[in-house]
Amino acid sequence: MFLAEKVCDINKRLKALKSVSNIVIWGAGVHTCKLFEYTDMLAYDVQGIVDMDEQKQGNSCFTFTVQSPEKVVWDYVGAVVISVSGHKTQIMDTLIKRFKFMGRIITLYEHNECTPFYMLYDEKTPAVRYFGDYDSWDEAYHDCKGYEDAEILSTVSNAVDKVIKGEAAWERDGYLFYKQKYVYRICATILKCAVQNQNKSVRILDIGGGLGSTYLQNRGYLSDIRNLEYIVAEQAHFADYGHRNMQDETLKFIKSTDDWEKQGKFDIILLSASLQYIAQYKEIIARIIAAQPHYIILDRIMVGNRMRICKETVPEYIYESSYPIRIFTEEQVEKFFEPDYRMIERDTSSVPENAYFTDGRADSRYYVYEFQK
Repeated sequence: MFLAEKVCDINKRLKALKSVSNIVIWGAGVHTCKLFEYTDMLAYDVQGIVDMDEQKQGNSCFTFTVQSPEKVVWDYVGAVVISVSGHKTQIMDTLIKRFKFMGRIITLYEHNECTPFYMLYDEKTPAVRYFGDYDSWDEAYHDCKGYEDAEILSTVSNAVDKVIKGEAAWERDGYLFYKQKYVYRICATILKCAVQNQNKSVRILDIGGGLGSTYLQNRGYLSDIRNLEYIVAEQAHFADYGHRNMQDETLKFIKSTDDWEKQGKFDIILLSASLQYIAQYKEIIARIIAAQPHYIILDRIMVGNRMRICKETVPEYIYESSYPIRIFTEEQVEKFFEPDYRMIERDTSSVPENAYFTDGRADSRYYVYEFQK
């Protein structure tokens, strides 16, 4: 659901106030400010705002002074609008049982809606978006354009070429950046591994690493590591392009379908914004465990309140495309590599991102796992 759709829904709910006087809004937070900004709320006879939070009481919210519900004479209130998401049942119980309120109560959300309306995507604003709640991966896949689109390789390869030529500092998903910014979280683990190896060598497998974006972005920071070998495993058309045009002593490319065992022992296996896009992700996890790298790094992995399969859309200014994506739960991520690995780091991802759904949200995270010898 888009922002405009939910605003329309709220306005329909508010029409029940058309002939009601002395309306009170319950909630003095950001939600009420956005309610005034986006909806027709102020077109009705709003006479006050209440909030149970003592720190908000006495403060000004628009032209209203926030009151304690205890000080309201509820017999004279015609209706209450609950301007809070996710707590309507408790508030309704308080109104009816504690304050004996007999008037009309207007709620703005269904029982399964927990995301504030103003967090929903604005259809007019270009951004990466997440939609749907598909029953299967195949269903989502057939509703998307996918990474196989030749336009994506063209966009990414053109951007990488500018980075190599020094015309841009780095790129991500084909979008160019002109000011250097290292991914210190990933670099820290790589440098730690180099120290543990007495700086003799570090071998990294980057699964789904595009045309080596992470390496190219951080190569300056990692330049003192001896015998660094950075191998990218990608889809055939990406791997073939990288092998023909970019491969050198450090950066190498293989196909995702190639046997990792033929590439020797890896110190680090990195998955940055990739595991959630792989249909058979359990097979990938099993292969990673079998490879026994010292460290496993997950960056930019979406973690939410429940498992969900949806569609991610990319705005046209980057490249117009869409892919199926699986959003994991925290519990799933924690158990991915047990018992062979122990999670040693958990943080927000190198690219903080949130996805909001009417019934929940997801956040982009960063994890590091260490092999238990």
